[in-house]
Amino acid sequence: MKFLSWCLGVFVSAWAGQYVLAFFLPNIIMEALYQRGGDANSYNSMVVAPSPDETARSVVRPSPDLSYASCIYNLGAGPLRIEAPVPERYWSMQFYQMNTDNYGGITNQRDEQNRVGTIVNVTLIGPDSNPADYSGEVVQSPTQRGIVLLRSSNIGDDRESEDALVQSRCGPVVAG
Repeated sequence: MKFLSWCLGVFVSAWAGQYVLAFFLPNIIMEALYQRGGDANSYNSMVVAPSPDETARSVVRPSPDLSYASCIYNLGAGPLRIEAPVPERYWSMQFYQMNTDNYGGITNQRDEQNRVGTIVNVTLIGPDSNPADYSGEVVQSPTQRGIVLLRSSNIGDDRESEDALVQSRCGPVVAG
């Protein structure tokens, strides 16, 4: 009977533990990534990562077929303007909050192929801002802090994709 009670205790602990882990682990991962990225670069600015290879581990297992740029943001001082040229080959701009949830995205695939050759201009606002107060394309973050991740294909001749990432910007909205 003692063994059965012990097994039941282990089972219940494991069952409950998975929920605790699933609730806290994404926040811990993003907090570490946020702090490490903020220490290495400044917040609210676009940083283009070197092309990944088999040794790249700044993020867990990056795709060697993609080039990356990111903007680690803090909207405490106000909204941000994100500008990015859209190349012909695969490209996406994804918005992540601090629990790793993806709350928005823009791409040049499928229904959004009309974006190829344009410059995406997004105003990123905080959770307490009113989207109606801004013109153009507006994305509202559910949290004050998070990460915007740009990805583009680097298969073959990747000059256009690399140029698009290098020319991308993230910074405070300038009134005027």
